[in-house]
Formats: sequence, structure tokens, C-alpha cells
Amino acid sequence: MIKKLTYTFFLLTLCSTSLFAQQKTKQSQKPKSQIMVMARVSKKDNLINIRWGTSDAQAWKLSNKYGFNVERFTILRDKKMLAQPERKLIATALKPKPLNDWETLAKNDNYAAVIVQAIYGDKFEMNGTASNGVAKIMAQSQDLDQRFGFSLYAADMSFAGAKMAGWGYTDTDIKSNEKYFYRIKSAIPSGLLKIDSAGAYIGMEDYEPLPKIEEVATNFGDKSVVISWDYARLKNIYNAYYIEKSIDGGTTFKKVSELPMTNLNEKERAGANRMYYIDSLNNNLTKYQYRIAGINPFGELSPYTDVAEGKGKSLLAFVPNIKKNRIDDKGVLQMQWEFDEAGNNQISGFILNKATKSEGPYLEVIKNISPESRNLSYDNLDGSNYFTITAVGKESEARTSYPVLVQPIDSVPPAIPSGLVAKVDTTGKVTLKWDSNKETDLLGYKIFRALSKGEEAVPLIDSVWYVNSYKDVLSLKMTNKKAWYGVSAIDKRFNQSKISELVELKKPAVIPPSPAVITKYKTTGDKVMLNWVNSSDSDVVSHTILRRTHPDSAWVVVKAFTDTTNSFTDEKLKAEQNYQYVIEVKNEGNLETRSEILMIQTTALATGKLTLTRLYAYPHTDEHRIEIVWDDKLANVKSYQIYKAQTGASLSLWKVLSAKEKGLFDTAPMINTSYEYGVIAVLQSGAYSEMKTVTVKY
Repeated sequence: MIKKLTYTFFLLTLCSTSLFAQQKTKQSQKPKSQIMVMARVSKKDNLINIRWGTSDAQAWKLSNKYGFNVERFTILRDKKMLAQPERKLIATALKPKPLNDWETLAKNDNYAAVIVQAIYGDKFEMNGTASNGVAKIMAQSQDLDQRFGFSLYAADMSFAGAKMAGWGYTDTDIKSNEKYFYRIKSAIPSGLLKIDSAGAYIGMEDYEPLPKIEEVATNFGDKSVVISWDYARLKNIYNAYYIEKSIDGGTTFKKVSELPMTNLNEKERAGANRMYYIDSLNNNLTKYQYRIAGINPFGELSPYTDVAEGKGKSLLAFVPNIKKNRIDDKGVLQMQWEFDEAGNNQISGFILNKATKSEGPYLEVIKNISPESRNLSYDNLDGSNYFTITAVGKESEARTSYPVLVQPIDSVPPAIPSGLVAKVDTTGKVTLKWDSNKETDLLGYKIFRALSKGEEAVPLIDSVWYVNSYKDVLSLKMTNKKAWYGVSAIDKRFNQSKISELVELKKPAVIPPSPAVITKYKTTGDKVMLNWVNSSDSDVVSHTILRRTHPDSAWVVVKAFTDTTNSFTDEKLKAEQNYQYVIEVKNEGNLETRSEILMIQTTALATGKLTLTRLYAYPHTDEHRIEIVWDDKLANVKSYQIYKAQTGASLSLWKVLSAKEKGLFDTAPMINTSYEYGVIAVLQSGAYSEMKTVTVKY
């Protein structure tokens, strides 16, 4: 199909800033080959796209021969982790499609043509249009490195091409309530090359819209404009950009180049924050509009930026430059500037401009400064001042100096922020808002949080926060029920105010309260006496006793308590009747928990006093045990219930013995501890004797 492909790139199309090319640059210094992987959710189409690549040319070459295996593990379902992840092999030996399968795509997609030429071409040539361009540099490298580098960039620009090459996959068999881990494994035999697998953890809930590019600036000159935008913040999202221009007031936009723009100097200009493009204009009379959109490695286009517009302008040949500025002993600014005297007859004078921010807006504070002047005095200073000098041309546009910052001595902190409001939703996402400070030299804010009452609030961020709102997330799994937030203000001299009064925020209840525990009960004829331990949670609002006669009957509310009551006698029941009891606990979030069901039977109405005749407890320290024995003169005893507790604590059921047994040993006593034991006889009729108790110290 293709014997040789010579493809000409516009100078700005270079692979150095794509995500995979950045990873390639980082990995190139490491001896071990690696796989890099990324994934993105497409919410509109309800699918997940995965892209991957190798870190070096040799691994790339072998991968094209042997391919990759793609596994998917279902990790979460309905936000709950599965006990055993569900594995699905979704692709095996995924590698480049045969050469003939590329023909249709390569004819319509230049980047796909680059990929297929890199993989299958007999000879690989890339010609640039600039003598110092990337193609010339690449031409001096080895053929394999050329193929590897340009194929990675082309795959970033064509996701369809990446999938044809076996470097991408679209998973359409997904569910919105699940979260997956995709693992990419090399199919290269380990004897040839060992490459660790790589993975991406993602679900539909991870979808985020592509961010809009910010801080687009235009600098119009004489029939030219320099367009720049914030590159550093989004360089790991977008690997290329389209710039569009309109000359009809923004009705119709056209691309300034059919090929997207990419940063050429990422490696040489480490730390560069902005990208620049210079466009020539037909004239200085037409108003031009520009907008920019980014392209990510999946071929998705970002939202367009706000439109930046302007006209070309004829400029003075000379520009003023503020040379010196100082504040004298009286607090008056003394300023000097430079301006070539050859330009004096081209200007009508100078203007001093002032602003509170470097980007403006600037106000003219001194006008009609003579063309010959090169110094001035100014005494109406604020806490923070930015000044520029403008040379006003007689027949051309004005030229303005770069701004300089002038700050009088200031040690007074800003006012304490006020009006702080905190809200939390059911997922734990917190929104903070407060009134903006009015200081002209305000730099920003610090946000603080405490997770328990009385503890010192700690800052949530190390840097300065520049707006009067903030979003936080509270873990709903942590046991703290509340959180406290505060804000302080910082000025440009880094004077910091005190923290505002902390605002209390109650976390949404998603965890039911701990249950109450029924510790003791007693039945006497038509009465049931219950004892329980209340829930230990601090946000409990009520404990309610519920009763029913059998499992199929409805629960009936017996009594609700909103205090610390932990005992109750249920009266006017039927003798010799089965009953079931639970204690329902409700918290402030209206979540409920029930105790274990207590199943009991009321006794027959007593005709006489039922009691044991004796109960003794003997400590046998040499045998490390306590002997408990009892006796009675009761007829038709069914069993004995033995209760135990350390002295001072509530008795709880310990053992149940048959009617034949009237004694037992406690084989696990603790030294120097007092114990209380109680025994109740249960008759065949269901009646209970009175509890007889004894105390012994071991």
C-alpha cells in the first residue's frame, strides 16, 4: 500500500509536549522500558477511552510485533468495593492492523498516515519548513527513533489512528454505577524484553468537562498581533491548540492554520508558562477577534476561550522606561524615567498612571507632563501602587512603560474576614463563602479547619487562596460528627489577620448509630422488666422500645425515651404469652439502628413467693477459680439462669444450666476483683423465681 511517505509538518507541530511524549522524555533517562497509560470518560457517548504507549523506541518496535493485552477489573459497584474484583479480558495481542486496513483512514487523516508510515514504511522521512526546525533535528537521529517519536505525536493527534495501531481502546460495555481498573500488559515474550504492566482506575463518575483555556492576551502592534495564553496549567491535558480569527465582528471564525499549534521549546525552556503566536494583519483599521481551543490526546476539543479583540496600531519608535523610584522621608514618591530625546518632538507630553494591580485598570493621576520632563513627585499613595508612564504621540499611538510596584512601609494586617458561611451536602462536599475584604493591597486568604472542638485549626492549603470561596471534602467514614472552619486575610506585604470566628459545621449522617444492648430482663406474671445499655453515639435523639407477639406481627411502640433512661417495666401483658422486644435508636440524621431481638415468655401469675433457699460463692485461690452453689425447694424447675458482673456493674446473663445442676465454677476470675453473681430458677410453667445474689472477692 505505502512504500514511502514524505510528510511536511508546519513548524509548530512537534511531539515534545504531548502527554506521552513528555512521559517518553522522562523515561528516556531510565534503563527500564515502561508502559504509560491514560484514560478518559466520554459522558455523552457513555464510554471510556484508554490510550497507552511505551517509553522507548525498542519497546515500541517489539510491541508493534507482539502487541498488548488489555484487562478490565470491576472494583466498585454502587460505591461498594467488591469482595473479589471481576476480571474481563477485553483485548489480546492488540497490535497494528495490517497495512491494507489503513488505506481509508490514512487518506482522510494525515496523522494516521504518519503512524502507518512509521510502522510499515520502508523509509521514514519528515521534512520541516524551517532550517532550524524539528524535522531537521529528527533527520539526524536514527530511523527507529524518528518512527517512534513522530508516531507518538501523531497518535496524540488521532485517536482513531492510535486504536488502529493497537495503542488505544474504547470500552463501551460500561455501567454508570461501576468503577474499573484497566491493566495494560505487554505481550512481548519475557525473554526478549520485560516491561511492567500499567493501569488506569476510572469510572463514569470520574467524568470532568474539559477546562477552558484562561488568560488569553493580545498585544497589537503595527499590522501584527502577539497572542499568548496560559500554557503551563493545562499542558498535561492539551498537547496542541487551534487559533481561530474573525474579521466580521465575531460572526465567522476561521483557523489561522489547518495544523494545530504545539509548544516547540518545552525541553529547552523548562518552566515556560505561556505559549505565543504572532499573526500578521492586513491593516490597522479592521477590528480582529481571536479565540483558542485545546486538543487532548483523545482528539477532544476544549471549549473556546473568551474572545480577545483589537486593532493594529502605529506606534512611537520610542518607549518610556521608569528608571528610578523612591519614597522620601515625607512619604512622597520621587520618580525618574528614560525617553530618547529624539522623540520629544513626536509627543505632546507624558501621563502618570496608577493602579492597584499590575494588570490594571490604570487611572491617569498626573496629565500634561511636558515632553522634556524626566522626573516628578507624587504623594497620594495607597498601600500598594503600580505606576506606568505613557508617552502621548502627536500622530501615532501612545507608548506605555512597563509597570513598577511602589509600596510604602506597611505592618498593619488586613481586617479579619467576616460573613463566613459553611454548607455541606450529603456526600461530604463543603462549600465555604465569606465577604470579600476591602483592602486595596489584599493578596488573598488562608483557610483553616479543625475536626474536633477545642483543637487548634490548621491551614488547608500551603499557598494563598485568592477568592472568597473554597470547597473542601469531609470524610463521612471518620467518627467526628462536626468540623469547624475559619479564614484569615493576607496583604501583599504578607501581613496576616487573625483567624475569623470558627464556624461550626455538622456532617451529614450516613452511618447509623451504634445499637443499644439489652443486658437484663425479668418476667413476673404479666410484667416484663428490661434493662439496657444506651447507644454511645453523641448525636442520638431517642431510644424506643418496640414489642410484638410473633415474627409475622407488626412492631408496636411501647415507650420512647429522649433522656438517659436505661430501664423500663412493660405492664398489663398476658401471662404465659410469647413476646419479642427490640430497642430502636435514632440519631439526628434520622438514621435508625435496632438491637438484637429479645424473645421471652411471661410467666404464669404467681400463687406464692418463688425464691431460692440459699446461694453461696467460695473463692479457691489455689485452684484459680470461684465455686458458686445454690439450693431451693421449688417444684418443676426447668432450668437455672446464672448472671455475673464485676461489683458495681449491671448483671448480665452468663450461663444457663439444667434443673439437675445446682452449682458451677468460674474459672476465669481476676485477682483482687469483686464479683456479683445472681441465680434465677425458671419453672416448667414459664414462671421465674426472684433473683438471689451473692458477692465475693477473689
